[in-house]
Amino acid sequence: MDVTAIVLAAGHGERLGADKALVDLGGTTAIERACAHLRDAGVEDVVIVRRAGALPLPATAGAARVDCDTGAMAESLRAAIRSRGPSLAPRALVFPVDYAMVRADTLRAILAVQAPVVLPRCRGQVGHPIALAREVLAEIDTPGTQTLRDVIRRDPARVAVADVEDGWTLRDLDTQADLLAARGALANAIPATELLARHRSRRAYRDEPVGDAQLRWLVDSARRSSTSSFIQACSIVAVRDPARRARISALCSDQDHIRQAPVFLAIVADLRRIARACERHKKRVNADTLEIFVEATIDAAVVGQSLCLAAESEGLGACMIGAARNHPRELAALLDLPRHAYVVFGMTIGWPADDPELRERLPLDAVLHMERYDDARTDPALDAADASLRAWSRRVNARMAPGAKRIDETRGWSDRMAFLFGGDRPHKGRQNLAPELREMGFSLDAPPKPPA
Repeated sequence: MDVTAIVLAAGHGERLGADKALVDLGGTTAIERACAHLRDAGVEDVVIVRRAGALPLPATAGAARVDCDTGAMAESLRAAIRSRGPSLAPRALVFPVDYAMVRADTLRAILAVQAPVVLPRCRGQVGHPIALAREVLAEIDTPGTQTLRDVIRRDPARVAVADVEDGWTLRDLDTQADLLAARGALANAIPATELLARHRSRRAYRDEPVGDAQLRWLVDSARRSSTSSFIQACSIVAVRDPARRARISALCSDQDHIRQAPVFLAIVADLRRIARACERHKKRVNADTLEIFVEATIDAAVVGQSLCLAAESEGLGACMIGAARNHPRELAALLDLPRHAYVVFGMTIGWPADDPELRERLPLDAVLHMERYDDARTDPALDAADASLRAWSRRVNARMAPGAKRIDETRGWSDRMAFLFGGDRPHKGRQNLAPELREMGFSLDAPPKPPA
């Protein structure tokens, strides 16, 4: 492949607190990973630009090193151009080491597009690395050109995009949170089926942030879930402020992990956009039926489950908070939710600090029926579920520290369900949920009020 890759690795990495080229990513340094991906993409001519006096690079990087006096991108590019001179290939791939997680197939897709400037575009946003014709790259040395962005914007007609599905083209290694996200993704590159089988609610978190880029990527992925009639009736409110999370915790049964987690997510069934669309077309939104309430609630639930799975795929832990429905009006007011919106459930997300015992679900034969429902399986399923939960209680108790409150090992799954749902008392004390939801814009097929 007649391409010179210029790997920019001259920055100080102040926000990361380390030399970006040498940070560990899944057992190899970032620079080694970037160079390996370039080789896998068919690029053999690689130049690594380093700040003068920077630490040596691993020999396994297998690339030429060029030093420059500053970490500025433009100066790094000028140093690379001068070092190569006439041997610079007809095309250059500018590859900041910050984007070492970008895959080889993404690099191939960028280089497959023939244009003077090629940008990777993922889900509507452009990122890095960038392919440029040699003569375009040379413009970095023209008077008045200060950044590579100046070169790219000089002539939009010569810019093309390569559509890719690689979020790491948008997510650089700039902070410790970014590094945690990259390591988490590498450590958890397992099939979705296995992720689901491993799922556990996490209720203790390390004092580490979840970065904005990571959160945006996870939500952007989850929002593409299935949606009824394309209504997309879900919004997510992310809350990082400790004081606000403390107030949310007070409304959600004082669950301490809401205070502890770096971010709380409110998963909202949201008909506001639909109501506004109706207003635009001189109509009144019909939010008075149980069906539209169910559709919006299902939309939110599907997005929330997808978000949980996406978070776990990058090594994060999560816990869904049903207690967000304890005080729906107060929580909606705290989050400034509009009419026709309510929090279906909350979710804490963070880097897990606990290792809870995995709880087995109901037996498969209790859930999967062929052709028609087989009620003869119900009692055997309850027996199996009771035995499984009692065994789980024994395992949890065996791991507990002396003096800790122990779980009742005599109670099975059916005992717990009878406690939650049996008798006349409202489920979990949410006796006011329906009237409060009606006040918030979900009429739920409420009978018409008699005339005054």
